[in-house]
Amino acid sequence: MKKNVLVSILVLCSYFAIAQSTITLGPYLQSPTQTGIKIMWRSAGPTTAQVKYGTDMANLNQMVSDTVTDRHDVAITGLAAFTKYYYAIYDGNTLLEGGDAEHWFRTFPNAGEVAPFRVWAIGDFGKGNTKQAAVRDGYLNYSDTTETNLWIWLGDNVYNDGLESEYVTKVFDSVYGYSKVMKHLPFLPSPGNHDYNSVSPITNPKPPLQHAGPYYDFVDVYKNAEAGGVATGHELFYSYDYRNAHFISLNSEVGAALNTNAADDWTGANPFNTFTSSPLTDWLTQDLQANTKPWVIVYFHQPPYTDGSHESTAFYEVFMKAMREHFAPIFEQYGVDLVVCGHTHVYERSYLVRGAYGDPADITPFNFIQHNSGHDAQGEAYVKYTQGPEANYGTVYVNNGNSGSSETSPGFNHPYMYAEYGCDTCCGSFVIDIDGNKLNGRHIDMHGVERDNFTIYKVNSANGVNDVTADNVSNLKVMPNPFKSTTQVTFELKQTAQVSLQLTDVAGKVINVYNSTLNQGTQTLGIDAAQLQLASGVYVLRLNTNGKISAKSVIKID
Repeated sequence: MKKNVLVSILVLCSYFAIAQSTITLGPYLQSPTQTGIKIMWRSAGPTTAQVKYGTDMANLNQMVSDTVTDRHDVAITGLAAFTKYYYAIYDGNTLLEGGDAEHWFRTFPNAGEVAPFRVWAIGDFGKGNTKQAAVRDGYLNYSDTTETNLWIWLGDNVYNDGLESEYVTKVFDSVYGYSKVMKHLPFLPSPGNHDYNSVSPITNPKPPLQHAGPYYDFVDVYKNAEAGGVATGHELFYSYDYRNAHFISLNSEVGAALNTNAADDWTGANPFNTFTSSPLTDWLTQDLQANTKPWVIVYFHQPPYTDGSHESTAFYEVFMKAMREHFAPIFEQYGVDLVVCGHTHVYERSYLVRGAYGDPADITPFNFIQHNSGHDAQGEAYVKYTQGPEANYGTVYVNNGNSGSSETSPGFNHPYMYAEYGCDTCCGSFVIDIDGNKLNGRHIDMHGVERDNFTIYKVNSANGVNDVTADNVSNLKVMPNPFKSTTQVTFELKQTAQVSLQLTDVAGKVINVYNSTLNQGTQTLGIDAAQLQLASGVYVLRLNTNGKISAKSVIKID
């Protein structure tokens, strides 16, 4: 009898131990660096666990142990840069999860190196609905053969109140959420107002350094500049480097609109307080001043410019007004290339713009650095010069708050915006591809279809000319421009003329391209970079027609 009781006790103890070890959430990845990463998961009860890892899935020959807890946050260090590792989670000799093709991660590459990489951005997604799942699957199908290197969250990562139960069922689950993606791809988030309902509600704000709650329980982001940038000492906002780009995750929710203590309003959202600076603006300025990477991308939740499901200039949108008035000037002072936000449940993308911090009615033609489509295939890519009097002028603003949310009747009247989409079937995510001096941005909808695209080139000279068209020529175009190998000059010649085409480089060297008589009508002249031995840079194109000069700037890129 005693023996049977003892056996029963041992069986129960064994069952209880196994139950304690069961993984209830995760695993997921946080804080990737060149030499390390954190693997996080939750178990049914306190348990000691180990993570085994290695570069060979069949030989996970390294191990790190965790403390006794039910919320595991295991740091792996001493790794090689830009290397793929596989991992598995064990309780003693019992495999809990991993050791297969789904459980892997890649460390960051060396900062500053130049090579192509891809960023996936989602905003306002945590609805736990079919649109959220469709956007996820649409992107994964679209990017199937291209590895995603960074995954950024634009806030309102879960609805409605940022509760732990909502994160569990809408974000970390496998039906509508991202549990499969999280096993190999870290996310680098920023919070939104719905995340903050359980952190520092607008009706009961707390001092920023006291912000705590489910959002901060789930994330583990850089506090001490582990991946570059300037350290903050907390998780409210942060920055990091990836290859030749610098990323900044801001927090638009640390503005205290109803808090009369101005010291606790770090964005200047309270219209009755005088705002000059805060720990957030001070850190942002310091971080941008310290940056040496050519590309700078900033992301946060509440957009400075929108007329979608929210109108950024409405009197009650004090958080968006604060980001426009107090932060956009800093972005543009330090040449930020791209600002990506959520909050408005549509997709919007601006022209290359600068200098408008008030109402849309105040925007003038001088605020448009380039007032065209940004489409590279049409020869209308945006160009940012790295030298000269207009060095780093211009920022593109993207709002992608429709990765699970939608707005069927958006306003869409903001003059800054070139592209605008809002409907139940055009929810999507935003993709950034950077390759050397070229940045491509794309909106990919829930069906995996590209709905918008634009390109920014960085060019190391601003020597050029304003467009000039002679009176005997019309419709002078160079497409594509910028170009890599070949481009075409097209124009309408109003009468037969002696035509010469020349390029002049920044040193004043003249390259003859064409010289002959052309008849009246549509003309097309080709430029072959290899044949003309053109180096990358800015050229002045001069079209001489019977002694009358037409001119344009032409850019050759690598």
